Amino acid sequence: MQSMELQNTVKEALNALYHHPDDAVRMQADRWLQDFQRTIDAWQVADNLLHDATSNPETLIFCSQTLRSKVQRDFEELPSEAFCQLRNSLNNLLKKFHKGPPIVRTQISIAVAALAVHVPAEDWGDGGIVNWLRDEMNSHPEFIPGFLELLTVLPEEAFNYKIAARPERRRHFEKELTAQMEIALNILIACLNISELKEQVLEAFASWLRLKHGIPGSVLATHPLVLTTLSSLNSDILSEASVNVVSELIHYTTSKSSGGVSVQGPLIQVIVPQVMNLQAQLRDSSKDEEDVKAIARLFADMGDSYVELIATGSSEAMMIVNALLEVASHPEYDIASMTFNFWHSLQVILTKRNSNIPFGDEASIEAERNQRLQVFRQSYKSLVSLVSSRVQYPQAYQDLSYEDLKEFKQTRYAVADVLTDAASVLGGDATLQILYMKLLEAVSCCGNEQRMASS
Repeated sequence: MQSMELQNTVKEALNALYHHPDDAVRMQADRWLQDFQRTIDAWQVADNLLHDATSNPETLIFCSQTLRSKVQRDFEELPSEAFCQLRNSLNNLLKKFHKGPPIVRTQISIAVAALAVHVPAEDWGDGGIVNWLRDEMNSHPEFIPGFLELLTVLPEEAFNYKIAARPERRRHFEKELTAQMEIALNILIACLNISELKEQVLEAFASWLRLKHGIPGSVLATHPLVLTTLSSLNSDILSEASVNVVSELIHYTTSKSSGGVSVQGPLIQVIVPQVMNLQAQLRDSSKDEEDVKAIARLFADMGDSYVELIATGSSEAMMIVNALLEVASHPEYDIASMTFNFWHSLQVILTKRNSNIPFGDEASIEAERNQRLQVFRQSYKSLVSLVSSRVQYPQAYQDLSYEDLKEFKQTRYAVADVLTDAASVLGGDATLQILYMKLLEAVSCCGNEQRMASS
């Protein structure tokens, strides 16, 4: 079948898929389109239709997805000399769709990034794809938003195993990106001057941080991208992107490849106070629940990542613990439960015999361990009071759906694990005493309600 005929058939099949009233016809069209995507003809047809000015949005979306999947899965179908032609075509498409539709631009960006996974850096010219991308952005500044999306997805594709690249080539690609880190961050710094691109820049920065590239904390602590991120945490427009970056920075400070907390101390000292400044927003009733959830996630990330530092019981550590208790007290279980892993990890450190106390003989280490347990007793007492109410049966328990019952049961199991962790620190008797007092309160409230109802 000629290419033009195939293009028309693709359009007809898409029209049937989205608009035909008969389910059987739609299913047949869907099967044909899926089979078509696996053919070698799909390369040229999808490319032609994407460049065709008359293609409708449905055709553009389908063809961009087709081209992306072909590059990811079937790149080795093409002869080696096809690389330059494919790269140039994708580059032209990236420019064509730099203002959208966003889903099409994203698919094209992923296709270019997948191509970079397959093809060695030297094939892109001096310095690999990041240098190539920088030159393109300098030559065509009007297309920067589209290129920024490509810069964002590049590190993500390093870990995308949908790409049928050979393992050795995948490892080389990750090393190539790490080597080009400074160039990538300099591009992002330059883009910070364009105010409407700040959110995109921060999203790209978060993506590159996932490479765990080993930049010293002393450098990142004063880095323009980090400072912009921290100053944007209270911005309604940029807060989500900022939270994502800070979360990545927290994980970065504890990764082995970055040297861990001993090397990343200067960055930790910058991050922690900025996150602590968000504590008041946890109880701000005017805040959107998703915003509160994002802030709670930062505190949970901080607790999980710095639990060994927190276990020392310093005054700074106890401030973080109190903030995590506030997260645990949130009425929404999805938010409160973000802290459960922290309480478990902290309990393990506090109670294990071979703890992380780095000095003294066995007697002094045991004394220090007991001292730390005492420091955290009140926190775990508060935790028991906070979480125990979550296992109380709701009034309309009999009317709950199967899914709601299942969710309630899972909640009770999770809370039981937290209570077990607390008992390891407090002792069984002290934990049961708190639960007993909570039970007395519940019985008293129930009695008062019955008396009020009878009167």
